[in-house]
Amino acid sequence: MKKKERQVILQKIIQEHLVHTQEELQGYLHEYGVRTTQATLSRDLRELKITKMRDEYGKSRYLKLSTETTGDAQARLFSALKTVTKSIDTVEFLVIIHTSPSYGNFLAAALDDLRETPPTDILGTIAGHDTVVAFCKDTAQAQAVSYYLKDHLRLL
Repeated sequence: MKKKERQVILQKIIQEHLVHTQEELQGYLHEYGVRTTQATLSRDLRELKITKMRDEYGKSRYLKLSTETTGDAQARLFSALKTVTKSIDTVEFLVIIHTSPSYGNFLAAALDDLRETPPTDILGTIAGHDTVVAFCKDTAQAQAVSYYLKDHLRLL
């Protein structure tokens, strides 16, 4: 099966089922006749911007992050910032954002959607359970990004 076909099926499964683990996801894929390795599945999830997040009931499940347009991406970022951000700090060329537990990946994905869009101009992100580290070109850019994010949080 071609990658594109597999990814279409994967998106369909995520939309139609509450999937909590990669094992469950592979089970659904098998029902569609798709056999894949864990590494391929992880790569597909990353490419499709499908991430594990807590749903409205507090249970972790796979959800697709929407990425239609820059305007929508910016609105998602601001909404995510206001919803999950605890603090923002700058250290040299890094912007460190502390989030509510389990929301590091969610916020990093929102930042990545605007990676090369001024004034964010972030080179990349690394996310953990409740922390996002955004890499900038230099200290001045990190301070500009931090100011931009804080301005939308009214943390200045």
